[in-house]
Amino acid sequence: MIARGDGDTTDVFLETPTSRLTTHVISLLIPLLTVKDKTVRFRSTQIIAHIINTLDSIDDESFQLVRLGLLRRLRDKEAAVRVQAILGLGRLADEGAEDDDDDDDSDNDDAGGVLERLLDVLQNDPAADVRRALLLNLPFTPSTLPYLLERARDFDPATRRALYARLLPALGDFRHLSLTHREKLLRWGLRDRDEAVRKATARLFRERWIEDCAASHQTEEEATEGEKPEGHISKPSLEALLELLERVDVVNSGVETGVAGTAMAEFWAGRPDYLEFISFPPDYWENLTPESAFVARTFNDFCLAAQDERTREMAGDKMPEVTRFAFLLQKNLRILVEDVQRVALNTDPDAEEDTVAQEFCVEQMLCIALTLDYSDEVGRRTMFSIMREALALAELPEECTRLVIEVLKTVSSGVGAEGEKEFCGIVLEAISEVHDTIMGENDTSQPGVADEDESFHSARSELSDDTTPKKKKGKKNAQGEEMDEEERAIREIMVNLKCLHIAQCMLQNVQYELESNAHLVTMLNNLIVPAVRSQEAPIREKGLLCLGLCCLLSKVLNPFSTP
Repeated sequence: MIARGDGDTTDVFLETPTSRLTTHVISLLIPLLTVKDKTVRFRSTQIIAHIINTLDSIDDESFQLVRLGLLRRLRDKEAAVRVQAILGLGRLADEGAEDDDDDDDSDNDDAGGVLERLLDVLQNDPAADVRRALLLNLPFTPSTLPYLLERARDFDPATRRALYARLLPALGDFRHLSLTHREKLLRWGLRDRDEAVRKATARLFRERWIEDCAASHQTEEEATEGEKPEGHISKPSLEALLELLERVDVVNSGVETGVAGTAMAEFWAGRPDYLEFISFPPDYWENLTPESAFVARTFNDFCLAAQDERTREMAGDKMPEVTRFAFLLQKNLRILVEDVQRVALNTDPDAEEDTVAQEFCVEQMLCIALTLDYSDEVGRRTMFSIMREALALAELPEECTRLVIEVLKTVSSGVGAEGEKEFCGIVLEAISEVHDTIMGENDTSQPGVADEDESFHSARSELSDDTTPKKKKGKKNAQGEEMDEEERAIREIMVNLKCLHIAQCMLQNVQYELESNAHLVTMLNNLIVPAVRSQEAPIREKGLLCLGLCCLLSKVLNPFSTP
C-alpha cells in the first residue's frame, strides 16, 4: 500500500530529496502518457509503473496524477502499454474511488474504482498478455477470486497455464475454495486441450493439494519441526489422501463421467511414494467409505494399465484373493439392500445419504471384480454364485445391476454362442425372481416361460383394456377396490421398469444372432414387445431401448442390415 500525504496529516508523508526527485520525474512523465508516439507512451508508462512498485509512499497530488494517467492507459490501443499500466495499477488496486471526481476535465470512463476497472479489463481485454498480467498482479480478495478463477476458461493456453502453475499454488490452502470451485478447476484443467495445462493441473493436485491435507494429519514430531521449506514433500499419508478425495466430493466426481478418476490416475503416475506406501490389509475392507473404496479401485486400475511388469504385479500382491473379495462384496451388497429398505420405509432421516455412499462403495468393488484373475476355479464359482444371487435382488440400484451383469458375464464358464445362451438363461431366471418378489408370490404371471399369453403379463397395461368386463361392486367395497387397482398398477410399472432394465443390460453384453438364442426370442416376444405397446410412457421408452438393442442383434428386425 502506498501512503499518501494530505494537508491535514503532515506526519504521514515526509518530504525527502528522494521524494522530491521522484515527484519531479513523475511530473515530467505524466504529459508523455498521451503523446502520439507509441514508444514514448510505452517507456513513460513503464518508468512510472517501476517507480510506483519501488516506492513506499507518495504524495497525494502525484498519486492522483499517476492514478488518473494509468487508468487512461488501460484503453491504449497498444497492448504493451496496457500491460505496463496494469503493472503500475496493481499497487493501487485497493484504493477507494472517493477521489475519482477531483478533476473536472476527466473523461467519463475514468470514473469508478481502480479495482472495478481492472476487473473489467480482465474479462474483456482482447490481448492475452494483458489478461495474463492482470491475473498475476491482482490482489487475492473474496471479491476478485471469482474473476481470477474464470481465467481457467481463457482462450489463451498460456493464461490458463499461468493460473494453474503460478496463481493457484500461491493462493494458499485449497480448502478455502468452495467445493464447486475445486471441482470445476479440476475438470477444466485435467480436460484442457493444451497438454501443458493438463500437466500443471495434475502437478497442482498431487503436490500442492495433497500437501495442504497432509499438514492437517502431521504427527506431533513432524509438527514440532517448524515451518517446512517451499517444495517440501510430506511422507505418504492415507488419511491425507482420503481427505483430499473427500474435499473433491468423490461420490459425485468419481462416477464414470466424473473427473476424480482422471485426477487419481495422474496422482498415482506422479507419486510413486504413495504407490509403494498404500496397502489393503483385511481391516481396510471392514468399514469402507466412498473415499477408501475409490482409492482401491483407482490403484487397481492404474496398476493393471501400467507398462512395467513390477507395477502390474502390485495389484496382484496388494489386492485380496478372489474368494475373499467375493465374500467382502457380498457383505457390502447386503448392507446396501438393507439401506435401500430403510429409505423405502423412511425410518431413518440419514438413511438416504448412507445409501448413496454405500451404493458408491459397491460400484467401486464391482469395478474391481471386473478386473480380477478368475483362473482360480473356487474363486470364480464363488463370485458367480454371489452375482447370481445379487441380480435377483429387487432392491439393487440400476448402476449396480449393470455392473453385476457385466461381472456375471465375465465369470460365466461357457464360451461362444453356447456360453452366451447359458448366460441369457441365468439372467432370465433372475428376471423371473425379481418379478415374483415385487408382484408377490400370489401373482400368476411368470416371466421367462414360453406361454406368450401369461408370461410378462405385467408388461401389458391393464388400465387401457377397455374390453375387459367388470363386475359390479357394492359401494362399500368400491374405495378399497380402487386402492387395490392403484397399488397393482404401481407394482406393474415397478416390475416392468426393473425387468426391462435387467434385459437392457443383458442385451448390451451379448453379441451373437438373436434368432439363434431361444432365450432372447422368448424375451423379445413376451417382455419387450408388450412393453413397447404399453400405455405407460416410461415403460414404452425402456421397451424401445431394448427393441433397438435387439435390432442390432437380428438381421430380420434390422431394416438396414444387408441380406
